[in-house]
Amino acid sequence: MGPSGACGGPTLVGPGGAAWFVIQTKPRAEYQAQQFLHRSDVPTFLPRLLVRRRHGSRRWHALEPLFPGYLFCHFLPVPEAIARVRWTPGVRCLLGDDDGPIPIDRDIVDYLRAREVAHGYIAAGRPLAAGDRVRFVGGPFALLEGIIERQAGRVDRVRVLLLLMGTSVVVEVDEAVLERC
Repeated sequence: MGPSGACGGPTLVGPGGAAWFVIQTKPRAEYQAQQFLHRSDVPTFLPRLLVRRRHGSRRWHALEPLFPGYLFCHFLPVPEAIARVRWTPGVRCLLGDDDGPIPIDRDIVDYLRAREVAHGYIAAGRPLAAGDRVRFVGGPFALLEGIIERQAGRVDRVRVLLLLMGTSVVVEVDEAVLERC
């Protein structure tokens, strides 16, 4: 049996017996739990995603947890450490079964860390571009599909080519009502 486990499976427990576990937090308490665990010298990882937000005409970018309500934590699974993590403010529970918390493959955490950009967040996929097939997720054209013709004159707006009743129609819409097919 090699260092990666039985039959070449994933490595769950690292050097010294420490492993990555998943914590479920109380609603919107990921940052609180992360801060308290950091003070207790327990390494954590909270993957964040840069998203675009909009309220009326105001638009901005915000960092949000990639997995809302969850946090990765790295520790040696001994009763004292498990109790310290479970009773941390902001923590709801450690994911596991009757035998205790279940470690996750460290390759998952490594993969997410590799996707982070220099500022510590995961950038969203590429923006919509001319030629992309899209589907309307809201508004009067909900569930129809079209092709991006080009960016419109205003920020966050695009021109979409639709085929309606055998006729090509171009509509200008906000990118927020579209998803890539």
